[in-house]
Formats: sequence, structure tokens, C-alpha cells
Amino acid sequence: MEVRKICQWCGKPFIAQKTTTCYCSHQCSNLGYKDRIRERKRQLKRSQELLQPRQAAEGQDFFSFAQAAKLMGVTRQYIYKLVKESKLRASRISGKKSLIRRADIELMMKTKPYERIMPKENFDITEYYTAEEIADKYKVNAKWVWTYTRQHKVPKVRIRQFNYYSKKHINAAFAKYEVDSDLTEWYTPEEIQEKYGMTRVAIRSQVYRNNIPSKKEHGQIFYSKLHFDLSKSSEQESKAEYYTVKEAMEKFNLSRDSVYGILQFHQINREKNGRFVRFLKVEFDKVMGVRK
Repeated sequence: MEVRKICQWCGKPFIAQKTTTCYCSHQCSNLGYKDRIRERKRQLKRSQELLQPRQAAEGQDFFSFAQAAKLMGVTRQYIYKLVKESKLRASRISGKKSLIRRADIELMMKTKPYERIMPKENFDITEYYTAEEIADKYKVNAKWVWTYTRQHKVPKVRIRQFNYYSKKHINAAFAKYEVDSDLTEWYTPEEIQEKYGMTRVAIRSQVYRNNIPSKKEHGQIFYSKLHFDLSKSSEQESKAEYYTVKEAMEKFNLSRDSVYGILQFHQINREKNGRFVRFLKVEFDKVMGVRK
């Protein structure tokens, strides 16, 4: 019976004499053995490098930021962050030198600075939301709640594996996102694109210029149907009363410079509407009638 195997060193197929054979030749076996020895030495060196700072720091009571980072197994930037947030105390001994006491590191680890634990007898669950309750009430993603509360330092209580967030702080944080309850009809951007033939950029510009109420639910943006329709209707009404430079050029067969020259010479008021310059048709028609 032939035992077909793949050499673990060179990757070539070969017929092995025993089921335990891993290499196709004596040369591959030697190379594989040497590689295993080198890997063991590398692992031993890495473990020694990890243990060395701790062994060296056994009788040490004060550490630099770099030494504290090695001792705790974190980056130096993280130590700076802990000190900046007053989670870890550091003593400045000169203009460029600060030291951290071992006792302060141990105290920080005991107090768990990023976790607020409240005794069960003092915990009123009615004053707190769960992440799921926040997501359901404010129509957001539950994963986003964790990121938002951490960035804005919303107080939380952890009981077993569950987080509870302060209702007062959450309600205050989301107050700016609340919309008028009387608004019941909303457009999605896709519906506006289909109805008015506008691009996404044009929609955002229209919303910004006309201060149209919007809301976001589960990652989907909505715009007030009433306000958007009113802004478009008023825009169409005003469009009937104004020329743009391009419209004046086409109607009177003028160059762009000629249009601007007429506006300046006859002191016709003009205004900027988005990226277009417009002016009253009555005033421009009057000037063009005089010229004729």
C-alpha cells in the first residue's frame, strides 16, 4: 500500500515509507528541523523580552511613561491618555520628565476607571436605559449607542454583563435630534430624486438653503415632505420672475460679458441663488426694450 504525502518543507508530493514521515528527503528533514529550532529560539526570546521589563521593575517604585507602558503591556500613548484623563496620576519632576508611582498604577487597576459599579441596593433601574431601549426609542443602531456613549462620556452602570446608561444624559444628548411631532409625512432621498429629478448633492443643498427639517432613523435620512414641496413651489414661482445669466443670453442672443455689462451699466440688482446669478425680468426687459 502506497502512502502518498506532501513534503512539509518543499511542498512536493512523495511516497512515504511510514505514515509518520513528513519530509520527502533527508535534506528537507534537516532543513525542517533547523527551522523548528530557530522558531523555538524566537519564541523564547519574545517571552524573555516580555518578562524582562517586569523582572527589572520588581524592586522599582517609580517609572517613566515608557517603562510604565512596558510594565502594563500597552503603548506609551495610552499612558499619556490615562494621565490626561486623570485616570492615572503622574508627578512632574522637571520640564520634560514625569514619573509614575507603582502604587498609583496598582490603585488605578483596582478602581477600574472606565467602569462605574453601583451597589444593587442604590441602583434605580428606572433612571437608566439599556442600549436596546435607546436604539428602539431614538431609531438608531444598538452598536452605535456604545460608540456614541463612550465618545460623549455618558455615565453608565455595569451590572453583570449588561450596561445601563443614564436617562438624563441620553435624553439631553438626543434632544437636538428631536423633530416636530406634527410632521408626519417624510421623503426619502430616493423619492425626491424620482419626483424632482435632483441629485443627492442638489437635495442636500436645497435642504441646507431652505432649512428643511430632517430626521434619521436606523441610518436612513428623511426630509419633511411639507417643507420640501413648499421650497420647490416657491422656487418655481420666483423662477418665473427672474432671469439667469444663461437664460438672458439665450433669449436676447448676448454674450456673457454683454449681460454682465448691461447689469452693471443700468445698475440692475442681481442676487446669487445657489450657483446661479439671477435678476428681475421686468428690469432687464425694460432695458432691452429701450435698446430696441
